[in-house]
Amino acid sequence: MIGADCQRIEDIIDDLCIGDGSDPYFMLTTSHPDETLEEVMEFAELFSEDKFGTKVEMVEL
Repeated sequence: MIGADCQRIEDIIDDLCIGDGSDPYFMLTTSHPDETLEEVMEFAELFSEDKFGTKVEMVEL
């Protein structure tokens, strides 16, 4: 995540994924308040393909 309040939004998403802990949902989140969209997408694509073999999805809020 990038932009205003990206760290706060990341924490909220993490809390939602964990819920009460009985049935957590795995979602990898990161926040990058001082990086460009291009830098973050490059990081995410390299990490995602290397570790999980999945494609990155960009969601705009």
